[in-house]
Amino acid sequence: MITDVLVTGAGARVGWEAQYSPITASTVRRRSAKARERNIAPLWVTADATSALTDRAPWTRVDDVPWQRIISPLALIIRGGVRHLQIRKCTPTSERSCPENGRTCGKWHSGWFLPALCIPQERATPLDELIVTSADGEHLPVRSRSRHDPHRTSYLWALARDVKRWHEITGETNTPPEAGPPDDEPVTYTEQELDSSCRYGEEGPHTSSPRPRRETSSATGLHTFDHAPDDTLLQPTRPIALRLSPRERLVIAAELTCPPWEIGPCMLCATPIHRYGPRSPKACLACRITTRQT
Repeated sequence: MITDVLVTGAGARVGWEAQYSPITASTVRRRSAKARERNIAPLWVTADATSALTDRAPWTRVDDVPWQRIISPLALIIRGGVRHLQIRKCTPTSERSCPENGRTCGKWHSGWFLPALCIPQERATPLDELIVTSADGEHLPVRSRSRHDPHRTSYLWALARDVKRWHEITGETNTPPEAGPPDDEPVTYTEQELDSSCRYGEEGPHTSSPRPRRETSSATGLHTFDHAPDDTLLQPTRPIALRLSPRERLVIAAELTCPPWEIGPCMLCATPIHRYGPRSPKACLACRITTRQT
């Protein structure tokens, strides 16, 4: 097997596969398995959100741009395949709805999110940066099974510290993938020019490509915990921002009998508390009680 580009670093040997032509899922699995046999971490890159390689092996997606844009000094941003671990407590004030019931459950949730959907928002990863960090071991491949469908698997790249944390709290490991089911999708290709005409208002059926979009923007690898995962208080990944108007800050300060400038967020659930000042806690009472029970 010959990879398109082999990048060797202190952390791994990464075989980059630029796949801009149709390919079947079985071919992706077979070539990825051969790469692993040679101690090469496969990394597929595509510009097609419907490509069969998505979630069949470690992958990334970039924008479909002309060659002039590729060779320009502008960064080529990764749009899919790189995610960040988020751990949060499900409370009525949470900015996200509960993945279990759509409302509030009071438990803890973790999952892998796209950078733009993280709270607070994470920085997007340029392709040039991933080339270096994947070989140095700063970014690692992750294989996660769905809790609801054990046959459904997601592949992604994540920061090494997030991957280590995820292994600790879920117990999942990156075991080598077993042989996948024969779920190949038909490869369709024509030499006809793409019809970019707007057909809005015209009579008659107009169908697009039968290939469904495989990439998803929703969170993957979701897990729910009754209590706070170990060391959540001691090792927060990112500080939680507190968004209060001046009037709201004054009202909360009066309720907590402290100066307005000492109001801050609970580092776990973002509830406004007397965060700053002598002997002030970093978490609210409810989160501290939950953490002690773990």
